[in-house]
Amino acid sequence: MRKASRSLVCLIALLLALCAGCSSGAKTSSSTPLLPSEARLNGMYEHCKTIQVKDGSSTVEFKTATLPSLNPITVNAVLKRSNGMHINGTWKGTPLGAVLDSVGVARPFKQLRVEAWDSYVGRVAYDVAARPDTILAYEQDGKPLPKDDGPARLVVASEDGFFWIRMITRIEVVR
Repeated sequence: MRKASRSLVCLIALLLALCAGCSSGAKTSSSTPLLPSEARLNGMYEHCKTIQVKDGSSTVEFKTATLPSLNPITVNAVLKRSNGMHINGTWKGTPLGAVLDSVGVARPFKQLRVEAWDSYVGRVAYDVAARPDTILAYEQDGKPLPKDDGPARLVVASEDGFFWIRMITRIEVVR
């Protein structure tokens, strides 16, 4: 009985010592170095606030903060991801055609090459880009997009998730 009591007291003392050590000497998340995967995304959101639009030899910078001033619309759509997941949502944004018009892109063109921060590249044919429900969205379900989607993402209501490009940094017009 004494041996069991002594063991219990030792166990409690050990647990208290461990708990005290965890709270007093632990590093905060701000002092922890970033993992390579985290470092790669460092600054992503800020960088994605400006989208370069290249048309031939001309390159124009488009600020995503101007999206709400370009006659935004709301689109109900389902994001169909390649893993089988479906996300129903109400997306608010500006039709892609209005964005292209605002930076002087002439129509028609063959396609758009849309590049993301993580080097993902999607191609959007002219007929898809010109649809009224193809938007650069800045809100999802009445809230700003999650930061890991960027300040704007391409929403193509009639297409699978491969076209729903997030963290957009560049749009190149292919003629």
